[in-house]
Amino acid sequence: MFESLLKKPSGKGLLVLKTDCLGLHASIVTGNKQELSVTHTATSREIEPLAAMMDVITQLKNASGKNLPRDTVLLHINAIPSRVEMTQSADVSGDMNLAEMMRWEMDSVVADQSPLWDLGWILYQRQYINLAQYEQLLSLVISEKRLSVKHGGRSAMRVGEIAIREHFATQDQIAECLATQEKLQLPDQRLLTQWRPLPDGGLDNEMFGEQAAQSAYLCSAMPITQHLQWVNAFKKLSHQKSYPKLELKHVYSMAGSTLPLIDAVDERVLVTEFHPAYAFCAVLEHGVLQDTMMFKASSQPLDAEVIIDSLNEHQFTQVDNWVVANIDGVDVEFIEVVESGINLRPQFLPKASTIKISAQQNSKYSHLAELGCAAHMLGLAPLMVSPLPGMPPPEPIYKRKAFRISLAAAMVPVIILGYEGVRQWQIQQLQSTLANKEKQLDSYGDDRGIRDSDVKKAEKNIAQYKSLEQALNSLNYKKELVQSVMIKRQNVIEKLLPTLAHSVNDGVIIDTLNETNWYQFTLTGRAVDQNSVDEFNRVLSINLQPLNLYILNSPSRLDGQDSYNYSGVYIFEFTIQQRAPL
Repeated sequence: MFESLLKKPSGKGLLVLKTDCLGLHASIVTGNKQELSVTHTATSREIEPLAAMMDVITQLKNASGKNLPRDTVLLHINAIPSRVEMTQSADVSGDMNLAEMMRWEMDSVVADQSPLWDLGWILYQRQYINLAQYEQLLSLVISEKRLSVKHGGRSAMRVGEIAIREHFATQDQIAECLATQEKLQLPDQRLLTQWRPLPDGGLDNEMFGEQAAQSAYLCSAMPITQHLQWVNAFKKLSHQKSYPKLELKHVYSMAGSTLPLIDAVDERVLVTEFHPAYAFCAVLEHGVLQDTMMFKASSQPLDAEVIIDSLNEHQFTQVDNWVVANIDGVDVEFIEVVESGINLRPQFLPKASTIKISAQQNSKYSHLAELGCAAHMLGLAPLMVSPLPGMPPPEPIYKRKAFRISLAAAMVPVIILGYEGVRQWQIQQLQSTLANKEKQLDSYGDDRGIRDSDVKKAEKNIAQYKSLEQALNSLNYKKELVQSVMIKRQNVIEKLLPTLAHSVNDGVIIDTLNETNWYQFTLTGRAVDQNSVDEFNRVLSINLQPLNLYILNSPSRLDGQDSYNYSGVYIFEFTIQQRAPL
């Protein structure tokens, strides 16, 4: 009851996590709208979200020596932003129609810009090969394919075989990267989307009383599967005693994360961000996002000529200033080539920002994305970023399972006390009746002229006395029986709940647990796919054996909707009951 009063206060600031799916980088950011500071950082090479979070949090606790911030945001490489325009001819009336239109628009954007997880790129990001070796490896792969066609379609050597042949990487490094590549493949490509309308830039139309021909939205999207992986990791971490209970507020896109650091109220600005998997370009005018463009770098290195041609073709260069956020540490020569091609002189973040930024001198550029997210959380440039939701808000206390279980446990003594009160009243009534009958018998014994009818009446009273005595013994027996049954049922509930918690896997969420009969329960919930339901069924069946319980039946089906308004969630309903005695 007093657990919340005994919790240690969370630290000040914001915990920013950044993942490229090959590792996790954590930063603690403090400050205000005028000044931001990165106080502590940590890095993990773990791929699984929960393991990576436990690793970086342990490092931060050891480094800072104090409580960590509770508010947390996540920067994810697979969260992709885009400016989406809806014409008046499109029927976007109603939230459902607009949601379907946004998902349809973002499907192609995410498919085009998400990292491909090529083996060569994973080797490069893991720093097993350098940039020159990566470019040479791509060239050798193309040459090998040409030789295969030339020689009658013989099997071409694969990327890993070529890397080992050229002594770029070892067999163990190739095996590790292949295992990583397999984990990053998502069978479910459905998207979670979030959007916000952008202010109308058609000032001329408004002056003449005409409506704009189209509406603009800033939209972000990422695979639902990866979003659920991180949300579930945060939930599991909150149940670890030695780790803080973090709250995931938002999931941000890496692309466009530095826009809140730029003051573009009175001018037209081109912003270019260089990230590990792609380059992102955006045009800001009077504080409003006008256009965006991305260049993928996970399948092949960035090409300066392609960037120059695309920017000139789409009139991205008709701006007042050019601001560069070199987050990935692109070579200065590369930026100079782009500079000469678009005829603009760059201003580099963080110097180009109006916010004072404090960080280690060699890490200012790599932390620009984290600082941009922190600035947005403080309320700067709210229309330039559209983050995805984090953890869902907690249920009201009266709907939580723990509250219901506590209420049920508290009602057991009340029921017993009520039954005890009724039993005591019945006993008092019986004792009063017996006392009256004893007085009558005594009066019959003192009367010397007892008649035969009085004797029969006395015998009848004696029989009634014995009957009442038997009723009293029956009530005592029922009392002991109820007390023993209540204790046994309470023990079963106390053992069943931890068993369910230990049996749940990453793809399963339990919704309800109802007792339908004596030692019979109905368990309902949701799962990402049928394999998660089957795995949960198998593990739960094993864990129920010590409790003398088993799963009677376990139907599941594919549902139509869930809290994120997407289809494909599997609904299951297990019936659990006690085994019959042999």
